[in-house]
Amino acid sequence: MLLARTAEQQLVGRDDPEFQGVDPLSPLTGWFGSGAASTKPFFDPTPDGFDARRIRMFRPSHGSRRLPVVKPARGDGPVVAYSMDGVLTRSCRLDEFDFELLRTAFPTREFFRRLEQANKPVAAWLYTTGHHVNTESHHERTLMTLGDHHPAVHHIAGQPFTLVWPDGSPIKSHTPDVAFTGTGTPPLIVDVKTPKESRKPAWVERAPLVAEAVARMGMGYVVWTGMSRPFRLNLENFTDARLPDASYKRWSDIAVQLCSAPMTASELADRLDEAGYQRGWALTLIRRLLWRRRLHTNMFAVYDSRSIVERGDV
Repeated sequence: MLLARTAEQQLVGRDDPEFQGVDPLSPLTGWFGSGAASTKPFFDPTPDGFDARRIRMFRPSHGSRRLPVVKPARGDGPVVAYSMDGVLTRSCRLDEFDFELLRTAFPTREFFRRLEQANKPVAAWLYTTGHHVNTESHHERTLMTLGDHHPAVHHIAGQPFTLVWPDGSPIKSHTPDVAFTGTGTPPLIVDVKTPKESRKPAWVERAPLVAEAVARMGMGYVVWTGMSRPFRLNLENFTDARLPDASYKRWSDIAVQLCSAPMTASELADRLDEAGYQRGWALTLIRRLLWRRRLHTNMFAVYDSRSIVERGDV
């Protein structure tokens, strides 16, 4: 066990060649389209969306990991179970599920922390929703951060429902990891696996059955395995760039106008400083504009003040 853990830690921090140069936004763009930064929901930090029933991080490490569900009768097809209060579940046929429920439903899984647990659950605060969303691992949180950045994603839900099959089926139940919702397009359901997990025989057999059930619900389905490490580090950097809303509204358009051609972030900060906006604040503003896609940079190289930035979406 110690040798296995040591081998895993040696890989931490390395950029997986499988993801180098691969746009991690492409599954979302392929389903929802490119979207527009100007219509993307963007909520500043506020307690308004908090609900203690939605963020269940410290449950006991024993007992069921899923809310109770009712199995369909033998011979019937699978059903979908969802919860509107985080305690009880309701069930319906796959083709009867209302997509709008994904915006208000509660997770159908509990989020335990166990000593020997490989993946520790966390709560990700998302600009898109204006509240925290539970995830079962940091890997899932990375995917949610990616969706939080994508202009076409207008809502994000964790562990949104449970698919339940009748006795005698090859699979008993499955709770997908993440649901992304846009406008004018059905939701996209995503299961999160590491590359190694995605190749395990048990999952290879299970995934087509889950994909078929989700398709019968009228939604898209993909299995997401990760992204380039520099891309992830940049997203984490940009999502943390916060400044007063009044300051952003006053200076964001000016910053975009001053970025008249590709230039380093340092040069753009100097221009903002000359225009009357303190340089230290300007560097934070630039990161905020990169997060909101008003500016673009090379996401496959770790961002710093020497990185080239240019105008992006309006």
